[in-house]
Amino acid sequence: MTDPAKPQGDLIRQLRKEMGFWDVLLFNIATVLGPRWIAAAAHNGASSLSLWILAAVGFFLPSALVINELSSRFPEEGGLYVWSKEAFGDFHGFVAGWTYWIYTVFYFPGLLVASAAMGGYIAGSRGTSLAQNSTFLLAGSFVLLGVAVYLNIIGLNIGKWLQNAGGVGTYVPLLILTCLAAILCFRHGSATQFTWANMLPHWSWDTHSRAWNLFRR
Repeated sequence: MTDPAKPQGDLIRQLRKEMGFWDVLLFNIATVLGPRWIAAAAHNGASSLSLWILAAVGFFLPSALVINELSSRFPEEGGLYVWSKEAFGDFHGFVAGWTYWIYTVFYFPGLLVASAAMGGYIAGSRGTSLAQNSTFLLAGSFVLLGVAVYLNIIGLNIGKWLQNAGGVGTYVPLLILTCLAAILCFRHGSATQFTWANMLPHWSWDTHSRAWNLFRR
């Protein structure tokens, strides 16, 4: 019940918080962590460890501290839009919200096509041709888009289970690969020599590009 002495206009309207701690944790796992980086790490060699540490210290940790501070200072719904609006005014809030929306317009179709292409490989060698089939990619992208729209229509209390499944589906293969790598390392030794010399990246344009990808993700 609300306080009758307090006008209704003074109440801060907020959306119902459907996501708990574990939902948010699995959401971040599904969006940041992924087996796709294993091939890139293998290509980079031992220097991937130093690049990941650099990305964690230089980006993820400061980003977490900033988001925690801004979320506690501006608890209203809206994220980047509200933070920019409260700090710099309406115009900057509009620019922040608009650019994020435009980014999603280009990013989400690419994600759908990539997901459909990777889904083709589930069929094994026969699915290789599907990953190059434009009709299959278009149809698969529309199916995935329909699923995403439907889950958003029925509500986050149900839709959040898709990202939870994505988080678990990301962690389980990584744990399996880690266990297999540990067994092979114990039986046959490490295929990579971990020394200070090869753990430090040799900076070049290629290294800068890989480091930027780590920060961008």
